[in-house]
Amino acid sequence: DAGLPPAPRVAVPTGEHLDGLAPGWAAAFRAVVAQLAAAGIEIVETDISPLLEAARLLYDGAFVAERYAAVGSHLDANRDLIGTDLDPTVAAIVLAGASATAADWARDVAHLARLGAAGKEALAGCSALLTPTTTWHPTLAEVAADPVGANARMGRYTNFANLLDMASLAIPAGQVGGLPFGVMLTGAAGSDRTLAALGHTLLSPCVDLFVVGAHLSGQPLNHQLVEAGATLLRPVSTSADYRLFALETVPPKPGLVRVGAAGNGVPIEGELWRVPAAGFGTFVGGVPAPMVIGKVTLSDGSSVSGFLVEPIAVDKAADISAHGGWRRYRSEQGL
Repeated sequence: DAGLPPAPRVAVPTGEHLDGLAPGWAAAFRAVVAQLAAAGIEIVETDISPLLEAARLLYDGAFVAERYAAVGSHLDANRDLIGTDLDPTVAAIVLAGASATAADWARDVAHLARLGAAGKEALAGCSALLTPTTTWHPTLAEVAADPVGANARMGRYTNFANLLDMASLAIPAGQVGGLPFGVMLTGAAGSDRTLAALGHTLLSPCVDLFVVGAHLSGQPLNHQLVEAGATLLRPVSTSADYRLFALETVPPKPGLVRVGAAGNGVPIEGELWRVPAAGFGTFVGGVPAPMVIGKVTLSDGSSVSGFLVEPIAVDKAADISAHGGWRRYRSEQGL
């Protein structure tokens, strides 16, 4: 698998499929979804009913016969150990597999195939499905009171992956109520690199970077941002404290200088990109003089890292601030 496509999309369950989560977990999950969206990943709400129905077949269908075929004869031969060396719940589930008929098996195989096809259609065009890893942290007493039900509830978002031969990656996502919370990415068999790349997006710190010239989308140096793993967030403008100059560089670049309120500054258009911290270090290391990376104030008052230029570089450069941005300047100059 080649990793992430240029415009990755991630499916998330619709609201009703998040019902029954432990207190606070739905909010924690929405925070992770927002984190992916902020990283430039398109989020698609998806009805995953076919997958959840497939998950129920793990305990309620004939597939438990596979367990009986694997270890049933051993349990039959050692029934005296059930309740001591052999867990009684596991033994009961496995031994129940002996009652499944060939007709039951054929029916459930066909049903699973239909559910798998419907699930694949629901996730079409998406790189992965994002869900909570599980639904709750049961106590030992809660598991003892209803071991099958407790395990089925814990496996709501995992059991279908086993039956449908899908790949999954669990990712820690903080704590809720003092206990660990996590999310899981699930995709087609063999999608491990894609899942790992998405997981890296969640786990890696990022830097928001304002670009104003040759690194803008479609400009000659934009490929450097893409190679650093950056994603475009949105067009933005600076506060009215800046001037823009056309530098004599190859390729042509503008220089952004902060002049403050007394310097007749104007808002300058640019783009905000989100760069993984690891890629940001490499990217900044390649920025040539007289360009520098400093703090730029945006029109909404926020401060981000951004391209500036050493003041000495604009002594004889043309002031192009009246154009409002590099693209508009180039267009109006017929360049």
